[in-house]
Amino acid sequence: MNNEEPVFIFGVFRSGTSLLCSILNQNPGVAIMFECDVWNFPRPLLNYRFKQNWVERIEFYNQALSRHRLVAESDLSPLRKIRTPLDLYRTFGQMKGAVAWGEKSPFYCDRLVQLHDRYPGAFFIFVWRNPVEVYRSVLNAGRTSRFFSRPGMLSRMIYYQEQAIRQSELIETRGARVFRVDYGDIVDHTGRVCREVCAFLKLPYDARMLQLNRVDLSAIYKAPHHAHLRRGIIERQKYTEELVRPTVVKKLERYRCRWERLRVRSLKSSAAGNQPEPGPIEFAYHNFMGWGLTLYDSLVRAGFEILPLVWLRAYRLLKNWAVNPPSGAADEKTSLIKDLKIHWLTILTATVMLGLVALIHLYSNPHLMFILFYGIPCAFLALVVNTRWATLFVIASSLISPMVQYDGDPDYRYVSVFVWNLFSRFILLEILVLTLGRIRREFSQTGHHVK
Repeated sequence: MNNEEPVFIFGVFRSGTSLLCSILNQNPGVAIMFECDVWNFPRPLLNYRFKQNWVERIEFYNQALSRHRLVAESDLSPLRKIRTPLDLYRTFGQMKGAVAWGEKSPFYCDRLVQLHDRYPGAFFIFVWRNPVEVYRSVLNAGRTSRFFSRPGMLSRMIYYQEQAIRQSELIETRGARVFRVDYGDIVDHTGRVCREVCAFLKLPYDARMLQLNRVDLSAIYKAPHHAHLRRGIIERQKYTEELVRPTVVKKLERYRCRWERLRVRSLKSSAAGNQPEPGPIEFAYHNFMGWGLTLYDSLVRAGFEILPLVWLRAYRLLKNWAVNPPSGAADEKTSLIKDLKIHWLTILTATVMLGLVALIHLYSNPHLMFILFYGIPCAFLALVVNTRWATLFVIASSLISPMVQYDGDPDYRYVSVFVWNLFSRFILLEILVLTLGRIRREFSQTGHHVK
């Protein structure tokens, strides 16, 4: 292969793309970047984007350059000559002395035609995994990751898988080089898969590809859902419980039958037979929802390229200050139910306090200001539990207080006055909650460091 033929590894999230990328990068001739998401951007804006400071913004967005050790301490001067994504891939490959370089990203499932149009000689590696296994892994990752716990992940997964199959077949008919690999084969027949991929990339096989415990994983996000990969052992992840509901299992089995039928010619495998596939309404719903959610994600991504960096840095600073948990792992997440089980007495006490304040307010002069007293249970939760539960009480307090005034005085019985009072109370109380929550986290961190 030559330096104008990048390699793209794609497949839906949690399908094994990170594992394959890590294995291939053990070959001295391979340098695949991990989720820079250079092409994860609205197509109509790409030409404008590549004329701007897109390299600096990618570093700001997901620290792609520092994760791959292309820059240090936010000094982007070594990358001033980079003008295109190909320059970026080539620079990373030259650091290692590799001859095959490119990028791995699940977000490229619906951008294969675009990538093939830009790089007709590129190599595409499609990782396939049973959709039930994929969604089980998504749900497990969602226990600790905000990204995977977002609403609509099932529709996103279905949409990406549908696009990956359709677009990979389309570009193959146009002459693209596409290699398909099953996750089960990566785990159970690693050596054979490595030899086949090396032959596909026209590279010599290297036995070091089987030594996952020696892989450099510095470019991979330090998130809990990558902990299994960081063990350095090539094996399936085992679950102590079934995470996928039976109805969803049946749904995904219907989609599996459809996707196996679509893939049958390229995989040279037997068809799924007469097993049921998703009906037209079910198919249309998930694909439309997946398309809409993906479009929303793309627009949010565009904001990081269009808005002034000064604004974005201020937003990131505020988010890190107010939202990130004490451990410092930005991807960490706990559930409201888990918080309730641990802090049920505190939450019950705060509920009683809020009820008493509302009751006293109801029988008092409606012109008296009670916002300070409504803030007491919110502050109590922010200091003892977390800002998430405190924010729920802020919302409740912001609704209850203007409702009491609405019933107590005709001057408050205007929709505009009601809405103004609601949002004013919410902003004031939420500022209090975020401040106290941050104080709680700083005290918690100080307590953990003191021996």
